[in-house]
Amino acid sequence: MSRILKALAWVAPGAASARLRTFAAIDAWRSYDAANRGRRGASFKRGADSANAALSTALKPLRDRSRDMSRNTWIGQRMLDVLCAHVVGTGIVVKFKDKTAQRLWNEWIKRSDVEGEIDFAGQQLAAVRAMLEGGDSLVRFVPRPLDTPGVPLRLQVLEGDFIDETRDGLVDERRVRLGVVLGEWDAREGFYIFPRHPGEAAVSVGGASGLSLSRFIPRSEFCHLFRALRPGQVRGVPLMAPMMMTARDFADLMDAVVVKARMEACIGLLITSSDGRTGLPGTVAQGEAPEPIDRLRPGMTMRFRDGETVQAFAPASTSQFEPIALSALQGIAAGGMITYDQLTGDLRRANYSSMKTGRIEHRRLVEQLQWLCVVPKLMEPVVERFLETAIMAGKLRRRVAPYTREYIMPANEPVDPLKDMQADILAVRSGRMTPQEFIASWGNDPDEVLQATADFWKAADEMGVILDTDPRRTTQTGAAQASEPEGRREDEG
Repeated sequence: MSRILKALAWVAPGAASARLRTFAAIDAWRSYDAANRGRRGASFKRGADSANAALSTALKPLRDRSRDMSRNTWIGQRMLDVLCAHVVGTGIVVKFKDKTAQRLWNEWIKRSDVEGEIDFAGQQLAAVRAMLEGGDSLVRFVPRPLDTPGVPLRLQVLEGDFIDETRDGLVDERRVRLGVVLGEWDAREGFYIFPRHPGEAAVSVGGASGLSLSRFIPRSEFCHLFRALRPGQVRGVPLMAPMMMTARDFADLMDAVVVKARMEACIGLLITSSDGRTGLPGTVAQGEAPEPIDRLRPGMTMRFRDGETVQAFAPASTSQFEPIALSALQGIAAGGMITYDQLTGDLRRANYSSMKTGRIEHRRLVEQLQWLCVVPKLMEPVVERFLETAIMAGKLRRRVAPYTREYIMPANEPVDPLKDMQADILAVRSGRMTPQEFIASWGNDPDEVLQATADFWKAADEMGVILDTDPRRTTQTGAAQASEPEGRREDEG
């Protein structure tokens, strides 16, 4: 303690104690370089806002710019295409243990769309893509009359724009945050929903024009699909938000490079004459204004006034574009949860090891999105409402034990089929995974595969067909098995 503090402690002990605590806090703050408020830390932005406060003014511009990226740049379009192809593929399959429930489900998914345009797999794709592009999406449950064929339930996929984020604070004696009504412990109780898309406000529909007021609809009527990046977050952030500026800068850079290349191809021949009396055909006569150069074109020839000289325009070339583009695209791909080769299709520097390593990380991110977002926020609520509606309509019997189900994700295609297949076979033989898990990893239903395989070999036995792919008769090397299958010997006996 300094002499000044010692003297202050005699006069004002409380003030001296507070000063000591302040000095201790400053020393602790200085122990972290990233907390320094000097010149190096000046570019950091204050991040004390909550997740919802940070989104309150940023959600709409982020959503609009994200859609501009997906509409007008190949980067945004490609990023959404690749990620949706891995997360949804041709649809996440639901497998019920109960055969009646499975039969009803297989019939219902063909007509689940209330608009009658796509099936349930297409709705999964639309909902996930809208979530990634705009931050969040909604799937609305639409009950149908009981005489509707199959289970009387339909779904409607809506963009997150339908949630009125201007409803914020205390609305109709409800606590609302960005259009989401919060109850006790911040449980989601419902949403303020526009009757039609806000982007259609200027279009007259049924004689009415203008944007209608949003109204409260209970949470039980919707699936709200979004990635919760922070605790307490009520709305989602577009996938491209962190790298949107980099992607936009790269797109502008590409436009500039293309324009520069076109200008380099437009260097022509500039002709002047020193004899004004016998000017070349097309030469500008003395006293006349030359034709202004508004645009350049390949092979262009321009004549000027007598005595004027022009230097040829030759834009300087640079070799720095490729390293800059490579670094930018790698960062954009990493921010978009995909790999560089998936974003660009560039496989010049790829080999089996690098692609395998990259796909492992990518697969983990996809699995997180599938099992921690799509399944609990979309698949489970839809399946539960489907079962409830089927029971109420008398299509399924009510029982104490729940209708158990499994979710089969899209197949993960191997980088090298032979190497990956051998690794999977070893994993099954060693007990690291079950045969059912192995079959499901390829996006197939294990029960259907087993039944189809049994039917095939039964038909082959009845017709007397022997194939070297039959493990009952041939070994892995193609040699005949030591004995015939036990079941066949019993039949012949």
